[in-house]
Parts: sequence; C-alpha cells; structure tokens
Amino acid sequence: MRIFEGVANTLFVPLIARIAISKEFPEYFYDPKALELEPFLPDGAAKGASQYTNMASVSRYYNMDQMVSAFARKHTISNIVYLGAGLETAYDRLSDKLPGVNWYECDLPEVIEARKKVFGQREKETLIPGDMFKMEWTKELDSSLPTLLIVSGVFQYFHEEEIIAFIKSCGKAFPLGEMIFDATSESGLKFTNWF
Repeated sequence: MRIFEGVANTLFVPLIARIAISKEFPEYFYDPKALELEPFLPDGAAKGASQYTNMASVSRYYNMDQMVSAFARKHTISNIVYLGAGLETAYDRLSDKLPGVNWYECDLPEVIEARKKVFGQREKETLIPGDMFKMEWTKELDSSLPTLLIVSGVFQYFHEEEIIAFIKSCGKAFPLGEMIFDATSESGLKFTNWF
C-alpha cells in the first residue's frame, strides 16, 4: 500500500497505535484485526510514534468503543457512522456483540479504495467515498434511525468554522443523532501540524 498524500496519510497513525498497544498491553486493549494489517504498513508509517502517543490514541479508541457499545445497546436498531474512518477496525472489535447496528465508514475516495482492498465487502457494513463536509454521505443512511457519528482524530486537521458548520449540518440531518469526537491541546495541534 502506498503512503497517501495530505490528510489521507494520517490513516496510519491510529492503526500503528492499535498494533503497538495490542502487542505491548493486550490486557488493556487488544485488536486482532489491527495486528493482521501490520504487513500492509508502508515504510516510514510510524513517523512520530512513541509509547505515549500510541497509548493516548488507543485510550481514545477504548473509550469510544465503550460509548459505541452503550449507544447500540440502548437502541434495538441503529446506525454507527465513522467519519474520516481511515483503517478503523471498530467493526471487527464490536460487530459480533452489537447485532442491531448498521455500520458505515466514510472517508476520502482513495482511503475507501484502500479499505475495500484490505477488508473486502462485509455484512451490514457500507463504505462511502467522499468529503464528509459536503454531507453527500448522509443520503446513504436512514436518518430516521438513532445514529451515532464518530469523528475520531479528524477535527484537528480542519478550521473551527468548518467544524462548527459541520456539526450543525449533522444536527439537522440526524434528528435522532449523537456525535462523539476528540479534541486536542495546543501542543497536540503542533504535533499534528508537524506530522
């Protein structure tokens, strides 16, 4: 797999973290699918990774998995949508435990193509290529269902005005929707810009 240009290249950052922590601290977080994907990593993909950044990234996934599971248990049938999905493996970690979920992953077209090559077509999972800010992806979902939008490791690459407008648009598109996302500190933004 080639290293993508621009934002798409960031899809390797959380995958590297999930691989590293699954090896070092499997009692805390274990992601067998991430370990399977290790051979697909290009040379230099681990640029900037450290045990601290890997653990911080995986802590985010640990907590978000808990939130996704709680949302899905609360609703008999629901949509779980990963925006800026990259090589997210939540479907592999959670889908067997959450039978009423319709899974969606949205990302740039070249990232969705990478997902198709690596994961193939899977049951109850829809891959949507496109720009999440353009909101075209919303046409692929039944917006009358409870919908949880997960935006993980994405917002730090965009400007505040874009993010606020996007959140408002999501609120209009999904009347039964909720969103979880992460935030970062000023030093975290400096690291992101360096990356």
